[in-house]
Amino acid sequence: MTTLPNIYKHKNAKYLMVLPLVLLVFGLIMSTHLSYDSTLSGGISITLQTNSSVVPSQLSSELSSSLHTTAPSIQNSPGGIQITLTLNQSISNAEDSLLAFYSYNQNYTSTYFNTTLVSESLKKQPSNKTLQSFLAQNQSVLNASVIGMKSSVASELSYLQPFIGKKQINSSDPSYLNTLAQNSYSNASAVYKNSILSELHKLVNFNTYSYQQLTPTLGSYFLSQLEFVILTAFILISIIVFFIFRSIGPAFAVIFGAANDMIFALGAMALFGIPLGVASIGGLLMLIGYSIDTDVLTAVRIMKRHEGTPEDRAYASMKTGITMTATAIVSFGVLFAVSIFAYVPTYYEIAGVVLFGLIGDIFTTWFGNASMILYFKKRKER
Repeated sequence: MTTLPNIYKHKNAKYLMVLPLVLLVFGLIMSTHLSYDSTLSGGISITLQTNSSVVPSQLSSELSSSLHTTAPSIQNSPGGIQITLTLNQSISNAEDSLLAFYSYNQNYTSTYFNTTLVSESLKKQPSNKTLQSFLAQNQSVLNASVIGMKSSVASELSYLQPFIGKKQINSSDPSYLNTLAQNSYSNASAVYKNSILSELHKLVNFNTYSYQQLTPTLGSYFLSQLEFVILTAFILISIIVFFIFRSIGPAFAVIFGAANDMIFALGAMALFGIPLGVASIGGLLMLIGYSIDTDVLTAVRIMKRHEGTPEDRAYASMKTGITMTATAIVSFGVLFAVSIFAYVPTYYEIAGVVLFGLIGDIFTTWFGNASMILYFKKRKER
């Protein structure tokens, strides 16, 4: 049985870092072309499963004409086509009004709760001037909140009139306003969705579809929150790794490995046309966790163990790590293939980002991360 040579004992082992850096540059360049799906960019994303031959430019022009909207983005996807439409302006404005309503409603609910507590206290202390003043202030806030809710609903109904007709507000009761606001938006969105699908049925022969709708406001909010989660994850990981090794070197190497895997995965997504969305963000978080696992395993064996030389320990870690990664690649490769043939966009995004990231992880961890940790280990021993 042939045994692979220990690459870390080679005289030019320091040049192993070149490949991870190449992957990093590739990821940085390609990720500038990464597209967002509707869950992050806002708009409407429709995925059609069809065997029909479609000319994207022609279909885009026909949809733009029939729906009276800007030309949608259309591209081929596994088993069908992916259509991205800008959200109807009236629907988008109505959702902004609905969000304003929710803000007023939340303020009303919290103030109403405080008012109830003050009223109960005032029953026991009817002459308490402070409680009387506080109750009057709360009542003023409640009235202003109801006025705000009513105004928001009126604005929403005005925007939605082309879809659900003219509707009147018959009460100032917050519960009634809440039901009216939610149902009106839901009904208008359903009408708009049916009109889009009706036009698509005239132009394309398809059996199944997926439909996602989100306003740019919410899309931007989700994106900012996801960026915060990823940044927080890296900061916490850095702190924990530094605490374990009491050294900046291994902490930097571990963070470099996870970041490089993620950047390479984003570049590969752009290359193969996989959009970035909430689903693929979940895949990125899984990838970060897997990368940290292999990187910390390597760092612990090289820095904390004492059997053999550091190069021998790095080589032993590589054999274990590659076996783990290869198993994961096979698993996600199967999921990726199934998502293409079964046409499941969510699995396609998750499996795609993790699969590409794991392939990059082999080179990043064992050519880059392990080389860095060996360097820090040798420097520490001098």
